[in-house]
Amino acid sequence: MKHILFFFSIVTCIFNANSMTYDEILSTIANNNPSLASNKAIGNAEIMSMKSSNNLPDPEIGFEHKWGGGGTKWGVGVSQSFEWPQIYSTRKNAINSTSEAIDYQNKVNRLNKIIEIKLILIDIVNARKQLALFKRLDSQMDSLAAKYELGRKRGEVTKLDINKIKIEKISITREIKSLNNQLQDLEASLLNENGGKDISGILASLNNYPDEIILSEENYVQLIHENDPQLTQYSLMTKSQEQNAKVIEMSKRPGFSVGYKLENELGTYFNGFSVGVSIPLFSHKHKSDANIANREAIRLQSEEYEIEQIANLKSQRANALALFQELEEYRPTLQNQDNIGLLKKALDGGQINLITYIQEVNFFIEAQKNYLNAEYNYYKELTLLNRYRLINL
Repeated sequence: MKHILFFFSIVTCIFNANSMTYDEILSTIANNNPSLASNKAIGNAEIMSMKSSNNLPDPEIGFEHKWGGGGTKWGVGVSQSFEWPQIYSTRKNAINSTSEAIDYQNKVNRLNKIIEIKLILIDIVNARKQLALFKRLDSQMDSLAAKYELGRKRGEVTKLDINKIKIEKISITREIKSLNNQLQDLEASLLNENGGKDISGILASLNNYPDEIILSEENYVQLIHENDPQLTQYSLMTKSQEQNAKVIEMSKRPGFSVGYKLENELGTYFNGFSVGVSIPLFSHKHKSDANIANREAIRLQSEEYEIEQIANLKSQRANALALFQELEEYRPTLQNQDNIGLLKKALDGGQINLITYIQEVNFFIEAQKNYLNAEYNYYKELTLLNRYRLINL
């Protein structure tokens, strides 16, 4: 017996050591997620494209050949054009600001995806809790059916009682099948989010909801201002537009080209250089106005987003508190209370009949389902409320 207990203690320790926390699960799946990887690659490509726009244009090589009655002449030359010199460093600053904004867009995408994944995890825990409830009821109904079948053979119960149990059994089986199908769909979604990689270890760790609490309204507002990556991105986009405004102003200054030429005219060689100046009279028309309009649009988007987020968090917090209160009202009568077991004892003791037993079981099952639904919705609200805790995963 001691050896058996020792073996089970070792197995339990190994299981606990291999069990993953919610943060570990979310970080793992986010790192394996194909859509996040794709979005990041697209962002990197956009950054590289912007950096290439700040390169000097390619040198130009020209050749000419002329002939006439007096002989031939030919020439070859090479030239390099460039914009106003200071524009390159200014454009580099604008590109760096845009690059930071793209990095924060990746953070926004990652946070949204992590929340989406966490909601799937909570869906799985909820489906498992519902399934455990109906499997337990199914087991008790099987035991009851066996007992009543034996009683029927002895002439103690009627066929009608057996049929009542069978009908109830059909209803329970239907719920179990539905929940199993729901779990399969959720696990398929989780597998897809994990890039098709094995999720057996993740599923083995999903036994309960995450351990979280409700913070004060002031704390949530502070978290929005300090940790919301979308607000930071708006700020960086504004900075990028300000840098672009400087680029536009410098683009109105002249550009230059410098070249070297070698010519041969009737056997005589000529060496020299060429200088050109481009005057940007028409190419930058309306660009400044467009830049100002973009900055105003970003400002308005940022303000609208901040107001919306604060309003959503207040609403979500109110919903979470109401659900928590509902759970507290349910707990004394449902949590750790074997109401169905008590009904079974009453049935066995002859205090109630079979139809009353089934009616009362359905009453407590419905109450238990309401409790589980309230618990499920509570942790969904907490996931949305406490999303900024996930920003560094």
